[in-house]
Amino acid sequence: MKKKLPVLLLSASLMAACSAQTDLPMIGGEKDAHGCLSSTGASYSVLKQSCVQWFNVADIKLTDPNNETLAVYVILSEDKMLAEVNAADLPENTILQAVKGGYVSKDKKVRLKKVGHEWKIYK
Repeated sequence: MKKKLPVLLLSASLMAACSAQTDLPMIGGEKDAHGCLSSTGASYSVLKQSCVQWFNVADIKLTDPNNETLAVYVILSEDKMLAEVNAADLPENTILQAVKGGYVSKDKKVRLKKVGHEWKIYK
């Protein structure tokens, strides 16, 4: 009996180690509606048609005029006729259209204007 006990314990340990693992949710693995990993700072860009890290790919980076601790990121279309704005207080995927001197939203509530050598956003 004494010889069987270690064999039984070893067998039980091996069976427990080989049992099916429960799927635990991956920490930081939450994806948005487009499949972008929000924990990596990625969100969907309509103009790029993919998940992007705005702070890495933005063509224009501004300080938010309503809150200096936040940034505003802008991606321009290849032909520069459209601008997609990412800002905390704007709807996701806000698209502006090119006009003389900058860009404007369809409802004319958001403007991106080139003043001298820098860009300014008006919301």
